[in-house]
Amino acid sequence: MIKIEFNTLQIILMALLLTAVFTGTSAQEINKEVFVVRPYEPTLSDAVKINFLPENKDVKFTTPKFEYSISPKRLESDFIPDPIKPAKTLATSLPKIYNSWLKIGLGNYRTSLAEFNISNLRSKDYAYGVYLFHKSSDGNIRLINDHKVPAGYNDNSVKLYGKRYYSKAKLTGNVRFDHRGFDYYGYNTDLFADSIPLIKQDSMRQRTYLLGFDLGVASTNTDSSHLNYHADLRYDHFWDKTKNMENRFLVGLGLNKNFRGLMAGLDVSFDYAHTDATLDTVTNTIVRFSPWISKRTRDWKFLLGFEAVADVEDFARYYFYPHASLDIVIIEKVLIPFIGVSGELQRNSYMDIADENRFIVPGLHLKNTTTNLIAYAGLKGSITSAVRFRADVSYKAIRNMHFFFNDTISRLQNQFIAVYDEVDLITYHAQLVVQPSQAVNITLDGKYFEYSMLEQAKPWHMPDLRISLDGLFQLGGKFTLGTGFAVIGNRWVKRPLMPEGMVKIKPVADINLKLNYNYSKAFTLFTELYNIADRSYLVWDHYPSQRFNFLFGLSYKL
Repeated sequence: MIKIEFNTLQIILMALLLTAVFTGTSAQEINKEVFVVRPYEPTLSDAVKINFLPENKDVKFTTPKFEYSISPKRLESDFIPDPIKPAKTLATSLPKIYNSWLKIGLGNYRTSLAEFNISNLRSKDYAYGVYLFHKSSDGNIRLINDHKVPAGYNDNSVKLYGKRYYSKAKLTGNVRFDHRGFDYYGYNTDLFADSIPLIKQDSMRQRTYLLGFDLGVASTNTDSSHLNYHADLRYDHFWDKTKNMENRFLVGLGLNKNFRGLMAGLDVSFDYAHTDATLDTVTNTIVRFSPWISKRTRDWKFLLGFEAVADVEDFARYYFYPHASLDIVIIEKVLIPFIGVSGELQRNSYMDIADENRFIVPGLHLKNTTTNLIAYAGLKGSITSAVRFRADVSYKAIRNMHFFFNDTISRLQNQFIAVYDEVDLITYHAQLVVQPSQAVNITLDGKYFEYSMLEQAKPWHMPDLRISLDGLFQLGGKFTLGTGFAVIGNRWVKRPLMPEGMVKIKPVADINLKLNYNYSKAFTLFTELYNIADRSYLVWDHYPSQRFNFLFGLSYKL
């Protein structure tokens, strides 16, 4: 159905058109009468407004369900995987240990070596054993004036040791006896340019002996929140062929405990030494008191404390040394700068000095050395997982530092006395460790020393440089190779009869080599080569070293 609507103008036009049509058709009979009922009145229907508000209606979704099935079909392949070996379980038994070990060797300069150790087998309650050591040489050494002199020595040691373990503590004890024999083989050849001195062999020999014991008790708590402690007792009786004698008695105690992440501790000691020598009789007592605190986190580590020391000899001297250190972890195990300050008192008893330089005048007594300040800073870390490094510099302010020089009163000038000086010492140190695997370990270490002396012209016998290069290599499963290369820099020795009053000793290099052939876990053959460059250099003034020397031997576990 079509609805047509007309407006007023359209109606008038239609009326005129109809009139014309009807007029043109006069041949037809037309009724000309027009009846008008009423005028046209157009109307419009009312608009209907849709009025509604939006409503929130829940819409329910129905999850469609699909049911289907897949017919499995095997995929054919020509690939055949290699068989995998079954995993092996680790051995639950502990590795075998041997209760004794023997090493013997022979070399030139009529050198002999023997070591022996015997101990109990594995035990959780106690450990004990005996260790024996002997090394001697009876060869001659050529001096600068071509005089061959006997330069024999022998070192012997016997040690009995034991440990007893308890639930929360352990008890240790050692008894030791050491014997050292040697010759004063060097002398001032400038005094005998045209002749060779007549030397009685027995008068040139020296013997030293040490008899002592140690006792100690210490806690074995793995939890640092408990009070941990250690107490030590040590006694040494030292004497020589010329009846110089020293008795030393040391007692030490240490305590530490963790308080809410802060570790605190206290170390105290009483060190007594009495020397009865032909030159002098001296009694010296050192008492130390050192509290400290420390803390460690992933990013840093610090220690803070001090040490108060009383040094009593003819009269009492008191020292106070700070102890502080700080490590900052910038990159864990990669870059760690560190800094610190400290100080120390070094005991210089007859036994200590004879161990440092065996050619001293018998019964020599020296003052204790105090380092009032030690300041250091450096950097440590790793370049790669196989390369570690350390670089640091330190400064020491030292008082009563001793330097050895030949006693010019004696006829041969083949024994040493010492002079003191106040020294400022700067040490530059660098170290590089390369360990790409368990089979290779190489360490390069170097130190350069700068001495600032107050009275002495030079730091006698002290080098200005030390460099060492050590390597350990596992060659297959049978051979182990150890290499050692050392450089000792310039040294100066005091010689009052020379025009300048001193002589400069040029740098020396020492190359060593050790090779082991491990035939089995119990049997090993070894070769040790020393001073491969075959250069004789001065160990002390007028005391040249042995030239190339070697040692062959074997070791066996029983």
